[in-house]
Amino acid sequence: MKLALIASPHTHPTCPPLGPAVLSAYLQKKLPESHISVFDLSLDYYLSSFDKIKKGILGIRLYNWDEKTTARNLDQAVSFLKNWQPNHSDLKEYHYWATIFLSFENIYNAFMAEMARKALTGQSIPEKIESFFEDLIQPVLAAKPDLVGFSILYQQQVVFAALLAKLIKKQSKAKIVAGGAKISVMTAPEKMLTTPLTNEDAPEILFKDFFDYLMPGEGELGLYHLCRAENSADLANVPNLIYFSGNDLRINPPAMAESETLPYPDFSHFKLDKYLTPEPVLPLMASRGCPWGKCSFCTHHHSYLRYRTRRIEDCVAEIKFLQKKYGCSLFYFYDEMIPPQRFKKLAEQIIDEGLVIHYGAYAKPVKKFDTDLCRLIQRSGCRVLQWGVESASQRILDLMSKGTDIHEVEKVLINSTQAGMYNLVFILFGFPSETTEEFQQTLTFIDRNRENIHVLSSGTFVLAEGSQIHREPEKFFISRIWERKKSSILHPVLDYDVSQGMTANEAWQHFNDNQNFFNEIPLSRRFGTYREHLLIYGARDSDEKE
Repeated sequence: MKLALIASPHTHPTCPPLGPAVLSAYLQKKLPESHISVFDLSLDYYLSSFDKIKKGILGIRLYNWDEKTTARNLDQAVSFLKNWQPNHSDLKEYHYWATIFLSFENIYNAFMAEMARKALTGQSIPEKIESFFEDLIQPVLAAKPDLVGFSILYQQQVVFAALLAKLIKKQSKAKIVAGGAKISVMTAPEKMLTTPLTNEDAPEILFKDFFDYLMPGEGELGLYHLCRAENSADLANVPNLIYFSGNDLRINPPAMAESETLPYPDFSHFKLDKYLTPEPVLPLMASRGCPWGKCSFCTHHHSYLRYRTRRIEDCVAEIKFLQKKYGCSLFYFYDEMIPPQRFKKLAEQIIDEGLVIHYGAYAKPVKKFDTDLCRLIQRSGCRVLQWGVESASQRILDLMSKGTDIHEVEKVLINSTQAGMYNLVFILFGFPSETTEEFQQTLTFIDRNRENIHVLSSGTFVLAEGSQIHREPEKFFISRIWERKKSSILHPVLDYDVSQGMTANEAWQHFNDNQNFFNEIPLSRRFGTYREHLLIYGARDSDEKE
């Protein structure tokens, strides 16, 4: 068996993907005779784009620049982010170059996504764009895989994964399976195999033309059994698998690998020196699922059958192993959140083992994050904490089922700051039934806590399929839900009406009107997008102080 695992374009090129690193390690352990190749085609997509834009093969214009000026400034932005040595004096310079790079990502990726959509649905695209995508899959084809697995975390990756699968299918007999968080949170992922990509005026094109299988949920056991399947009858025994048997759609029951059976992630397949950070930042997970799992707007926890943790001793041993193998001292925990008591044990174990690292993590702002705990966490090397604050209105927090008290939230942010950590705060404006007064209440909270909110990651509410709000809209003052006219399986959008509070458009307008206010938060807003850069900034800042 030859297996190729692919991280699909596009995610920010600042960190290697964790999913393929864990899957490849697990399968190599369970199937030592197999040959596993791993490709971060998202990184390759960016590296190839940088090169072709620099050489003038591909052209793009940002702001009021011509193509040559854009290419030159993009090259400088890439070089700056790759070689950045942060200090307090260059935050404005960082913001300048990071803004240029973000503008490039927004414009270029939207254009390439449209090109991918056209190519996917049989429309003609410029030959140089066609060649770009063809070149991207050549390393995969060279591996001559029997099975290709696409990891799809976000909606924007779907169209690229589908096009690359289509191109691979043209030149290979490999079977193709798609999985990842995006597939996992869908309420009916099988629709991807049965819903046409095109409208009534175009020939019917289905995902099943490119993907043989879908695998929502956790992929270790499913991929293991899929690799071992010798014939179509064996597919019935592959957990999590969605596939066609003749004309019949089959959906196999889920299963998961226990945490203690998972080996350390294998990052040896990745070009760690090519990501846009001055040194590698490696992702980790000490648990799967969410210990809370009640937020009414969220679907993240649907990726896992249940919440479960790994032994703290094993997590720290993994950090020690990765630090030694890859010479890396920067890590990001991708757990949905680390609860206070578990965080305490993690910090104590890191300190007891004498590890010298810096890391970031997600946490819930509850009162157990007191002064002593925050100081302990900081001593263990934590420099960035990401908090889901969402709103300063207690009514909205209760409607969200956040399980937080806004007064305690404020104290936690102060404790974290005083301990020497940076707070990245998530705010969600325009939650159904939110009033203009409650919107202003959150703005006032942000203004009052400027010294304790170092980076703000804010946006407006988006109705997610499968969330509690979607399932029980009347509880959240939603009177009607409909799918937008231009919505499709490639870009699904749900619109809604509310019976009280601001409409979605009014919330968006208020949000837009306050962009200058958001920009006044102490550190660069770009840290909310490129969070690995915030961790590097926090690590260097603490080194200077010490």
